[in-house]
Amino acid sequence: MLRRVAFVLGLAVLAAVAGVAPMTRAQGVDPTVFESSGDPGFDAWRSDFARRVIMAGRSPEVVRSVLSRAAPDPRVVQADQNQPEFVRPVWDYIDRAVTPRRITDGQAKRAENAALFSAIQAKYGVDADIIAGIWAIETNYGAAPLNYDAVNALATLAAEGRRRAQFEGYLVALIQMVERGYAGPTELKSSWAGALGQPQFMPDIYLQDAVDWDGDGKRDIWTNTGDALASIANYLARRGWSPGDPVFDEVRLPTKFDYALADGTMRSIAEWEGFGVTRLDGAPWSPATRALQAQLFLPAGAEGPALVLFQNFRSIRAYNPSDRYALAVSLLARGYAGRGGIVASWPRYQGALQRADMIELQQLLAAKGYDSGGADGMFGSNTRRAVRAYQQAEGLPADGWPTRALLDRIRGAPAPAVVNPIEADRDAAADLRSKASIRELQGHLNRLGFAIGPPNGLVGPKTRAAIAAFERRMGLSPTGRATTFILQRARTAVKAGR
Repeated sequence: MLRRVAFVLGLAVLAAVAGVAPMTRAQGVDPTVFESSGDPGFDAWRSDFARRVIMAGRSPEVVRSVLSRAAPDPRVVQADQNQPEFVRPVWDYIDRAVTPRRITDGQAKRAENAALFSAIQAKYGVDADIIAGIWAIETNYGAAPLNYDAVNALATLAAEGRRRAQFEGYLVALIQMVERGYAGPTELKSSWAGALGQPQFMPDIYLQDAVDWDGDGKRDIWTNTGDALASIANYLARRGWSPGDPVFDEVRLPTKFDYALADGTMRSIAEWEGFGVTRLDGAPWSPATRALQAQLFLPAGAEGPALVLFQNFRSIRAYNPSDRYALAVSLLARGYAGRGGIVASWPRYQGALQRADMIELQQLLAAKGYDSGGADGMFGSNTRRAVRAYQQAEGLPADGWPTRALLDRIRGAPAPAVVNPIEADRDAAADLRSKASIRELQGHLNRLGFAIGPPNGLVGPKTRAAIAAFERRMGLSPTGRATTFILQRARTAVKAGR
């Protein structure tokens, strides 16, 4: 009875928004005939779609009330086709997504809703900081405006045709939401792609995973903070989140490491230790963690940070199939808890391949027999595999990372020298001369987890090895030289708690 009342009320609201009353065949109105939107192609698709979904069992009244107000939105097509002119490097994405302001705002939101976050974490087992991180990136803690009508957005993309089956499926789910009384004018606001509410759920995900946290009979992920956050937690819990397990650890790789091992294969941490992989902070993994499965991930290739990713990272990635998205969420969560971010330096000096360059790289790889799944200009797992296969065949470090030097090599052109400006500064720095300065450096290296022993002011084998390891942590080629540059970087790292 409650669902029927909610359905009638929701339908009446939709009709009011559309400016028409719900009409059926019994009233002499064909529910698949609509007033013109001004776009004949859109109108033909809409009538055909309405006939098909009614034949499949959807309510004619609801189908008509939803689709009668649908119209193509040119902004949606523009947003869908507005591909970036370059492939944004991971460090640029992280810089934009994980900012001090966003962390501060998140800490304030965590404190403001402390009891709510605690209760949701207790029920679903999902780390509250992770929930807040997703909330941040999706809609800036619920503050981002949803400037599109979900019906128009989904109908526009379905009628446009490139992904018709996908967006028709979303529209069917939206119609089911209205049939069940879940939808109203507020709920029908979305992103340009039709993603709904603060968690940015597509309609089918809403039906599967949205939660009525406060028990008021509604799953309001638009204005109800509890429903929105619990829905995020429910989504992650149903996709393998393991309470209490880590998300990722930054690690140190041994010299002459086989980077081809970073191919996405899950191995136990104990097995990774057998390959010489250790935690970057030097602390041992617990016995429970050593038994966990993890994959090795090089987000910026051999010259950038190295991470081991646990199952919980993969659960976040299910929310958005992007490694950098999951990494940004994880780093925000660490920031809320006052923990540091990535320690090793990003190889920013490499720059980034523009989209045209990436398309050329994919085409050249395919011509050499390394299929990247199509030349779309986007760097995904297929392109990473193709790059890695080429590197292995050429005897290069097989990190799967596309650089301009790699593109030039495949082109057959001599690659220009790529100079890391940080390394240039390091190489130009003066050697430490005084024992006091060397002792200070040794003390800092000890505090950073590089076990040298008592500082003695002498640059011996242990000190040189520790300096080389510290250089690798910073993403630099190891020299083992005790210089003024290394001393200053060690001071900064200790001050930052790294």
